[in-house]
Amino acid sequence: MNIKEEIKKRGIFLRKRWGQNFFIGDPDKLLDLISITDRDFVIEVGTGTGNLTEKIAKRCKFIVSYEIDKRLKEMIYKNLEGVQNVEVRFMDFLKEEKFPDYDLVFFSNLPYSSGTEILKKVVRINNITRGYFMIQKELGERIESCPSKKTYSAISVFLQTFFSFRKLKDISKENFFPVPQVNSTFFEFRRIRDWDDKWSRYEVFLKRVFSKRRKKIKTSIFSFIKKLPEFNMDLRPENLSIEEYIKIYEIFSQSKNKPNS
Repeated sequence: MNIKEEIKKRGIFLRKRWGQNFFIGDPDKLLDLISITDRDFVIEVGTGTGNLTEKIAKRCKFIVSYEIDKRLKEMIYKNLEGVQNVEVRFMDFLKEEKFPDYDLVFFSNLPYSSGTEILKKVVRINNITRGYFMIQKELGERIESCPSKKTYSAISVFLQTFFSFRKLKDISKENFFPVPQVNSTFFEFRRIRDWDDKWSRYEVFLKRVFSKRRKKIKTSIFSFIKKLPEFNMDLRPENLSIEEYIKIYEIFSQSKNKPNS
């Protein structure tokens, strides 16, 4: 029995507010694109029916998988029967506060409703050193975007400050159930910078700057940073590189005139 048939048989109606679109493509072809070994501890967000979880478990040392929908519990336990190196936590990953202190690999078919929030949480978990995720194509384009592109945004800068991204594959929407309106992209990321307290206002700072993305930085940033040495003040927020944003944020952090959160 396939995933669609099993969900329908059990009378489970998937919820849009949780962004539930299960991967029903070939899991082995997908996982052959990534590097997970029997030494790796994996954090998975979105167990779904457990079909990908079971395949990942065969490749890794141990996997902790998070699933918010407790109605799927019976299906998950059935599909993971006999698999010893899996722990499923039926809770919202965004509410999890405790993680192991050893290096972790992240994996997720990210929910459409909370994908960016999950990635922003992952940024703050420093021992997640690399990972893989599927996300709707339009959001993926924003995540990996570069300066001067229309898709370059605050989330592009925020995530690329901490991770490098590599697109592994575009995935057609027919590989998901229910079929979403858009295609998805499969990404790999690797950590390039740790999170600490000095970044606590970084997201607020970026949102403030990009709220005036078409204005020159002498207009959009001058309101809370009076002087930006070594910067071309005629550039716009959409033209600045990641490293330039980091330098400006360092100046901002030392400034007494900070934006409200």
